[in-house]
Amino acid sequence: MSTMNAVSINTSPKYVQTTSIDGLPPDLVLKSCDSILFYVHTPLLNSISTNDFQGYAIVRNGAIVNLTEDAQMLTIILDIIYCKPTVAVEFAPPFSFDVLAAAVNRLSVYGVNIQCQQKIQKPDEHANAFMQPIARALQAHASAHALALYVLAARYSMEDLAVAASTYLTGFQLTDLTDEQAEAMGPHYLRRLMLMQTQREEALKRILLQPPYPHPSTPDCGVLDHKALTRVWTLTAASFAWDIRADLPSTALERLLGQLAGHVSCELCKRSIREQVARIVSEWEGVKATI
Repeated sequence: MSTMNAVSINTSPKYVQTTSIDGLPPDLVLKSCDSILFYVHTPLLNSISTNDFQGYAIVRNGAIVNLTEDAQMLTIILDIIYCKPTVAVEFAPPFSFDVLAAAVNRLSVYGVNIQCQQKIQKPDEHANAFMQPIARALQAHASAHALALYVLAARYSMEDLAVAASTYLTGFQLTDLTDEQAEAMGPHYLRRLMLMQTQREEALKRILLQPPYPHPSTPDCGVLDHKALTRVWTLTAASFAWDIRADLPSTALERLLGQLAGHVSCELCKRSIREQVARIVSEWEGVKATI
């Protein structure tokens, strides 16, 4: 272990020797495995770490500590800890989600609970306030990495992120879930994912069983015609039951049910079908699509 004598070219541009917090200069230097130096503040590290940043955040009077992370990984870890607002943009796509997730998982090595409070800088804010920039960055990856984000969020009980990711998992085949993924997300979040899909499927079945409202009888279209339309509607809805999907697009529902209007000659029945299809689509779009 040596003292501060870094060459500027080997120093992280974000964590330099001149950076101070509340007037306090850095008192520890972290060296990545690819020989980049990071000047940091032990009071800040200790404020959110339960193990003195793996024992390194004891005042070292400017000593250099060698870490196993490379500069990219260490930058992400420190940016999260320092609650840098730029994280929300810098680590959003096209930045690698796998690298970002790996950095989040490394936090526990240094005793950082991502739900804890950054006591020095944000003493009066919500317990996971310091995670907000990284949470926004992670959420930006939700559409492309929904399952991986859901597993990560479930592992650390990041509720808002789990909800955001679940939006893209309405049609995920749970049979494709690996044992490792199921174990990582835990029974609570696995059950909620299963319930979301099941409840949406049941809601769709219920919605489909609502036939068009019969119009007042006319000389050309009476009770028997209405009953015939109801039977056709019921048969169509029953055929859907074999292909019910929790992620069925409302446009597909509208297109398939709307075709029934082409099989009747009564203009009033056609209007009833169109109105009922519109009601059904609206009701389907209102069914909860998150955990």
